[in-house]
Amino acid sequence: MSKLTYVLTENLYCDENHSKTFYGIEVYEAPDKIVATIRDITTDRERLFKFIQTCNLLELSPIHLYDVIEDFLTE
Repeated sequence: MSKLTYVLTENLYCDENHSKTFYGIEVYEAPDKIVATIRDITTDRERLFKFIQTCNLLELSPIHLYDVIEDFLTE
């Protein structure tokens, strides 16, 4: 399998009175094939960014992504 890259995604949700940004993860197989997408994980951009850096550093397999996100959310 080619090298995988985890990247931060951003989704802005707005209604008449409020707006809120949620962050998620996309996993790319070099150079541009999307392997996995999980949207709206958290509103904490910095925390998720650090998590994504760890996924890239450890070369996390996408088959473990849901499990590690569950752990991330329960910390």
